[in-house]
Amino acid sequence: MSGFLVFFAVIAGLILTIILINNSIIQKHNRVRQAWADVITQERQKTQIIPKIESLVKDHKDYESSILASITEMRSAASKLGSHAENVSQTELKSFQDNFQTALKGFNAVVENYPDLKSIGLYRDLAHEISEQEDNIGAAIRIYNSNVATFNTSIEVFPNSLINNLMTKRNPAQPFDHQQSANDIGFTPTF
Repeated sequence: MSGFLVFFAVIAGLILTIILINNSIIQKHNRVRQAWADVITQERQKTQIIPKIESLVKDHKDYESSILASITEMRSAASKLGSHAENVSQTELKSFQDNFQTALKGFNAVVENYPDLKSIGLYRDLAHEISEQEDNIGAAIRIYNSNVATFNTSIEVFPNSLINNLMTKRNPAQPFDHQQSANDIGFTPTF
């Protein structure tokens, strides 16, 4: 009877080991799929954020340019009035004053809402955001490649390879590879 129990325990242990290995292969495969989904998510994040920031920078630059054009126009009008002050009519003076008051109200609103009219800060922030998004994508690719290596190893080592070939039937995952970057390095390792 004890021989039967030992045989039963060995068979049960073997079945349990097969189940654990099979489940491990499936978990690692799912991690690879999740890691690739994270790469896609980071790329999507970049393609959605960067155009919005670029639009904001462009709008701010256009607005700043219009303010500077208004100031230049007023300065030119004041200079024109000053150059022939003795010949300025009441109508011209009144028109200049009205335009000046209107522009001044607009400038006050601008200064209150945008105390620093320098789009260079927005360009700097845009460059920082692009760099950060690229770093996030690079990190997601590194995580993906790490998961690929773990998964591929798990289906290539014995006895996992035997169980994979008989039950799970997963193919090795392909790591992310950028051929242009590999060519730029100028070195090809031998594996």
